[in-house]
Amino acid sequence: MRLTDQTQEEHWTPMLPSLRCVLWLACTAVVSAQTPVVTATAETMRIRSSTVAASGAAFNVTVVMENDNANATLPATYRRWWHFQVGNLAPAGVTLNFTIDSTGGYTDIILPCWSLSTNGTTWTPYTRCPTSATPTVSATGGRHSFSLAVPAGTSAIRLAKYFPYTVARKNAWLASLVGRPQIRSATVLGSSVQGRTIDMLELTDSSVPDTNKRRIWIHSGIHPSESTSYFTVEGLVDWLCTNDPYAASLLDRAIVTIVPMANPDGVFLGNYRVNANSVNLEDEWAAPYNSSQPEIIALRSKIEQFMGTAAAPAQNPIEVLLNLHSSHNIAYPFHFQHASNAAWTAGATGVLPIVNQKEGQWIAMFKARSPFVNRGATQSSTAGFPSRPFVESMSHDRWTAVNGWLNAPNFEQPVMAITFEGTYGRGPDGVTWNTEADYRLCGQELGLSLCDFFGVVPGASVTPYGASCQSVSLSGALGPAGINQSLTLTTMNAAPNALLILAIGGQQIQVPLPAPWSSCNALTTLDANFVFFANALGVATLPLVIPPSPGLAGYLQVGALDAAGGLDASNGLYLRNDY
Repeated sequence: MRLTDQTQEEHWTPMLPSLRCVLWLACTAVVSAQTPVVTATAETMRIRSSTVAASGAAFNVTVVMENDNANATLPATYRRWWHFQVGNLAPAGVTLNFTIDSTGGYTDIILPCWSLSTNGTTWTPYTRCPTSATPTVSATGGRHSFSLAVPAGTSAIRLAKYFPYTVARKNAWLASLVGRPQIRSATVLGSSVQGRTIDMLELTDSSVPDTNKRRIWIHSGIHPSESTSYFTVEGLVDWLCTNDPYAASLLDRAIVTIVPMANPDGVFLGNYRVNANSVNLEDEWAAPYNSSQPEIIALRSKIEQFMGTAAAPAQNPIEVLLNLHSSHNIAYPFHFQHASNAAWTAGATGVLPIVNQKEGQWIAMFKARSPFVNRGATQSSTAGFPSRPFVESMSHDRWTAVNGWLNAPNFEQPVMAITFEGTYGRGPDGVTWNTEADYRLCGQELGLSLCDFFGVVPGASVTPYGASCQSVSLSGALGPAGINQSLTLTTMNAAPNALLILAIGGQQIQVPLPAPWSSCNALTTLDANFVFFANALGVATLPLVIPPSPGLAGYLQVGALDAAGGLDASNGLYLRNDY
């Protein structure tokens, strides 16, 4: 039955309030679906609060930074990290106008980093935001403002002050290193406040005896969100695990010990400066043996083990200690060089002149290898006088400066302990903003600088091992490193005119020779041999040429047979070529 117009009006009039409500709810749902939502629940994320307000077709997003651990008692200068997610983005794309309120945290202009997702689950690697998002900073320095045009199809973005680095990423990277021959061990030094592992890598050529190897200690991330330090470590380790002749030569002659993340709780929690107990761990070095913080106890205990004491130095004590950080309000990477103090006494300002000199040599060598580092200006440091709250001060005061360390009876080398600071600004070209890749390259350049500092040049190395049976000895003298490097073997203290047999093998052993010479040990497998003779004084030299074959290695030993049939066996020599 057809209703009249009047009937239709009477029919719909009672329903109008309900209809308006339904239409209002539907419109509200559409607007809600397009209003961005700010969250900060993933690892390394931290903000205090946020507000989102429509501004025409765009949205104004204001984010207030939070103290580490939301601890209101911490200084405002510790408030230097922000990282959050913005979801519920319009499929067609949207412009977001951000204001980051640091409320006293940092003032320098840093182009943020972002990661994009089309489904809220998988994410692109973090990159710098478009340069159009370069922030402007308020006159007081407390508010950083920028705009981002979010690409169509993006459902969520993650946004950070700088490239974030997570505990999960560290763990995955460590897992990727398993099986690499350059890594002698991957161990756990201890646990953080919240039970996360404090890991340590030790890299060296395990086929070369540790005798006379130099030890290098590197740790990063005492201040957790200073992430340039992690990229530098990644770059160094990845380079050491290549077939680069310099890397191989360094690992022949050195033990590189690395703690890749010293403050894992701080990283996970999104702190900038402190651990889970709200303690600035760097300050703990002022009295490291009084510290109750598990991170410092783990680092301190291992350093102590590697160093020993001035009365009894350990084998292979640390000679270079690099403390990796990141710094604000400085344009390019730099070092803190400690002031020279010829009248240094316990607790005084600065360091002994020889340490200042070593630091200067290191800085010059790093600058020569790295155009990026060469752009930075070295800063002077009193070593934290009067409290001296740095691991460098501990290394100097507890070992280098103690009577008996540099002088008799031990004559050890100084500990060249220094802080290297990455920065958040421009890259090596001075124009584009720096990236993770820039700091990974910086890590490789750091490795090459270590070669320069220790005088390591790719080529052959000869390392004695074992003991002679009686008196005969074997030594090797290398010519200048390079292609077809010369090696002169010298046998001494053999019987006059003795028959000499040079045994060459691929494995080091310690097995008694067959009767009647069983009182002497074979120190190498016999895979090849060469016969020559001693002179009337029991001396012989044998010139050889080492072929340019990277990774070529072998064990050498001489047997000296006298006229009566008696045999004396020399010590062993380990020969390796990295050129």
